Formats: sequence, C-alpha cells, structure tokens
Amino acid sequence: MRSHGEIERFVRGESIAVEVGEIERALGSLWQEASRVGDTVAVSRAALWNVIIAARGRAALATTKQLVDEIAPALPTRTLTLCLDDAQRGGNLEATIESNVVSQPGGARMVYSEEITIAGPSTAEGHFGALVRALQVAGVPTATFWLDPTAPESLLSRELLSVTNRLVFDTTACVRPQQLFDVERLATAAQPLPIADLGWLRLGALRAMFAGIFDPPVGGAPLVQAARVTVLHRAGSDAAALLLLAWIGVLLGWRPLRAAQTSDGGVRFDFARAGQPVAGYLVPADGACGRSGMFGIEVTTHAGERYAIRRTAVDQAELLTPGVPPKPVKLDSPSDAELAVAALGSRGRDPLFARCLSYARQLWSLETDTAASRR
Repeated sequence: MRSHGEIERFVRGESIAVEVGEIERALGSLWQEASRVGDTVAVSRAALWNVIIAARGRAALATTKQLVDEIAPALPTRTLTLCLDDAQRGGNLEATIESNVVSQPGGARMVYSEEITIAGPSTAEGHFGALVRALQVAGVPTATFWLDPTAPESLLSRELLSVTNRLVFDTTACVRPQQLFDVERLATAAQPLPIADLGWLRLGALRAMFAGIFDPPVGGAPLVQAARVTVLHRAGSDAAALLLLAWIGVLLGWRPLRAAQTSDGGVRFDFARAGQPVAGYLVPADGACGRSGMFGIEVTTHAGERYAIRRTAVDQAELLTPGVPPKPVKLDSPSDAELAVAALGSRGRDPLFARCLSYARQLWSLETDTAASRR
C-alpha cells in the first residue's frame, strides 16, 4: 500500500523516487491506488507509443522533461528518459516515476500517461538497454528520440535500435552535417528503419511558402532558368541548410558536380540541369530566425531576375518577385512538442525526406576545395 501523500503527489504529476528494480511494480500500485481517489473522476492509463529519449546531463534532462510534459495532452505515451550523468555520485542508477495529467473538457474524466526517468553514468549503457526492453509496454510501437548528437553512439547502436520502430532526430541540433549522416548510417546499418526529423518538419512552412512563389501566374519557368540558389542560414545550422538545398535539388533534378568553400564561411555547390550550370550557396547570416536556423532562400535566373523569401522576424517573412512590391507573410512556428507529435504520425514517414537526406549525403561527400572561392 502506498501512502496517501505519495498517491496525491503521483496524481499531481510530481516525481517519485523508486528502486530501479521496482519501477513496474510501483507504477502498477500507484495507478491502482490513484483510481480509487475521488468518486467523480475516472482515471485512465493510456499509451499509444513507447518513447525513449536520451539526455546527456541534468540541464538536458530538464529540457527533455518539459518536452515530454508538453507532448502528453496530444499523445499519451510511456516515456523512458535516460539521463547520462557522469557527475552522478556513486555511479549507481537512480529512477523516478511520474504521471502526466490531462484534464478532459468538463473535468469529468482524467487521462494519464507516464514517464520513467533513469539516471546513471555513461558506463551503465548496458543496463539502460536491458531496462528499456523490460519496461516497454507490450503491443505498442517504440520511438527513440535521438535529439542530442553528443550522446554516445554506442547507446543507440547497441542498446536502443534493436527495440526501435521509428527513429526521431533533430537536424537543427546537428552542429555539423556529418552528425546527421552518422545517425542515418546507424539507423540503416542492419535493416531499414523509418526516420523522422524535427528539423525537416520545422522547415515545412518555409518550404511550402517558397514553393508557393512559383504557383500561377509566376509558374515554374524561373526555377528552370535558375543560375543561382542561395540558402541564408544561421552559423551552426549547416545541416538544416544543406537539407533545404537538397530538397530543391531533388525536386528540380539537379546533378551534383563539385563543392568549394567560400570566403564568407559558406559552401558553394555546382550542379548541372539539362546541360545548364546551376550554383547553390549555403551562406551564414545574422538575424532573427527561430529554431529553424533559416533566414531565407533566393533564386536568381540567368536573366538576373530574383525570387526570394526572406525572414524579417521569428514568425514573419516577405516574398520578393520582380516588378512587385515585397509582400509580408506570416510563418508558422510550431513548438517542439507539436513537431514531436507530428513525427509520430503520418508526417513522420515522409518519403520525400528520405530522398532529400540521401541527396544531402551525396552533396556532403563531394570532395571540397579547401581554397576559398570568390562568390
């Protein structure tokens, strides 16, 4: 029997420390007792996904737990948060359990999902894997959120991929594009695994707005006649910028030729399309761009005409087309929780993303001229 105070804390969503070997038993006991609290409120235990999230350090753990709390209203899950904390005293594993509470309209019913947090040093990777396998809800798919590219690769490859049905990462968190391709390599080493990217979903509004520039009456002729495409991005968002350029290259059928560093710290890629040369630039810039790291996309034709979308604020941009005054537009800025829920839905199985990721890897594998070229 659990104390009344402990049950109340569990119902309120507060963390309760438990022995690692007693996690499942403690959850079952608390759920059973919580269902008896009150005569008018029904308690439901729900999970549509098992979600595994690795967090390195206590600061990352706090951010992760906030994300889990924000996901709960839209998608009930059993979340296992693995905190890799080499500073933890004693080197032993510690565990806490808590509920995520969602009030239904009218307050007549409460739906709960649950979060299990296990903290320990990186040397306990093998224990993490065994605990994840033991604590998954049977018959429910498992998604692994690999949002911290500094987390040890061995934890993902040796312990988590074998129990994962969908891998979710975040291009925006990648400091270098190679980190993006390292995750992809791990996910496809043994057998194809569905991969979703919060960064790709975060770029959705920008991609849709850019494509809309070339709706009638403008049409696609400027893209066919493009001589240069420039992606403006925040320094450190190279992976997202590369993926955005890959999206354009895939849709327009550009054939990659070569790459060269530029004097402004960016990269130039040379392409061929129907025998015509096209240059693609990734250019670091400054300004407000939100989590996406993207400031805009510009297309310049062989005739010198410019078509662009440029961000003017975190959620504002302007469209630029020849002979027309700049048109202000609003850009959607979905939260990380909204993107995470989308990644576990149909948008998390976007076949175009897989093509663009493969194309981006091809671009990055081009032998880069280390001598800066003039733009």
